Amino acid sequence: MHLLDQIPLVTRGVTDDGDTVGVTLSRTYDASDVDLWEALTDPSRLEHWFEPVSGDLRAGGTVRCAGGVTGEILTCTPEQLLRLAWDDGTPGTLELVLSPAERGTRLTLTHTVPRDEHWDTYGPAVNGIGWDSSLAALALHLAMDADAAEGEEETFIRRLAAEWSGADTPQTQRTLELYLGE
Repeated sequence: MHLLDQIPLVTRGVTDDGDTVGVTLSRTYDASDVDLWEALTDPSRLEHWFEPVSGDLRAGGTVRCAGGVTGEILTCTPEQLLRLAWDDGTPGTLELVLSPAERGTRLTLTHTVPRDEHWDTYGPAVNGIGWDSSLAALALHLAMDADAAEGEEETFIRRLAAEWSGADTPQTQRTLELYLGE
């Protein structure tokens, strides 16, 4: 499985109701809803493709990611829906919806935040690239395949920036510079 092959497998969109903005990413995994749910909610699996997570992993509980992000679990319906009040420095909402697909299970991830200067400066790519990368890492985890060719990671980020550029062209270059440290 190649990292760059993951890019066209994701459907990307932007939400904007004036006060809140966000990104929506959707893709189908060749996995059962039970396996995908476990990969999304089991701390021993999350650390392999996302990052270490601890806390009270049930509705009403709070989770903490090793990177400092916190999430209060608002809704938890196994194999269907996980909704969190997500705080990665900008409080928002993260929603993961699982649904049956022709071959496997479809995951739709929506991350919504208040419209602010950060969004107006960097646009949807700043959140979209991170979630796109996570969905690719999840695919590699589910396939138990973590190989990447030399330099493929940077090419992957550049191509994701190009994918998100259709959503918000003026900010894409700033976002790419932010991710690549240029």
